Amino acid sequence: MRTLDRLPRDFWSRAAASPHRLLMLDYDGTLAPFRLNRMEAAPSPELLELVRRAATSRRTHVAIVSGRPIDELERLIGGLPVSMVGEHGWESKPAGGEFIRVSPDAASTEALARAAAAAVSRGWEALLERKSAGIVLHTRGLPEEEVRRVERLCAEAWGAQIALAGLLMRAADGGIELRAPGRDKGTAVRELMAASPPGTLPVYVGDDETDEDAFAVVRSEGFGLLVSGVERPSQAAGRVSSVEDLTLLLEGWLELVEGGSRP
Repeated sequence: MRTLDRLPRDFWSRAAASPHRLLMLDYDGTLAPFRLNRMEAAPSPELLELVRRAATSRRTHVAIVSGRPIDELERLIGGLPVSMVGEHGWESKPAGGEFIRVSPDAASTEALARAAAAAVSRGWEALLERKSAGIVLHTRGLPEEEVRRVERLCAEAWGAQIALAGLLMRAADGGIELRAPGRDKGTAVRELMAASPPGTLPVYVGDDETDEDAFAVVRSEGFGLLVSGVERPSQAAGRVSSVEDLTLLLEGWLELVEGGSRP
């Protein structure tokens, strides 16, 4: 039987007592399991219905915070009454609002173009994903030995652009990502919190290294929850074992927080 035994002791009581809640969910590895074809990574219908119910509840604002562009999120889960943040904070779209994109500076844009060209010149074009403020080399599906080799060579190839323009390189689940500096999931979460009513409890749920920026921002006022069945250091206050267990978390949220009962 699946249980949520790694949540902070006061998680449910604080969430239920708060006049407003901001529930922020990462997409890949949190709402949706990883897939070799990225556009096949979709939440289960059951989970989507729980997100919809949470988003239309009395005092909870739901936001999806992802490294994906917003147009991909809308193709995968469009129609949910949620705010969306894409590309680690470079794109945003409030629930029912207009799409907003912040552009990186010219130096970063040029450095990303040179890094992409370096990857293409090494024969990795099929693995490359280009975004407005970053590029990703996807290695999911490659043999493990090839993953290590390609990621090592890619990091070396991108090193010059990191030195020249201060780009940020981070390991991702199934690849390696290069981004313009200045925005991340932490800045996105800070902006969502600033736009929330006084007394709002922020909760952020995510699974990988890029979510640590968000965990660091919410830890003083709310809760970060790491989705992982593997022990690793994290700034999250609690854990959820898997994507499947997010269903339990949202069921509990609707019953214990929106329903008003307390454990």
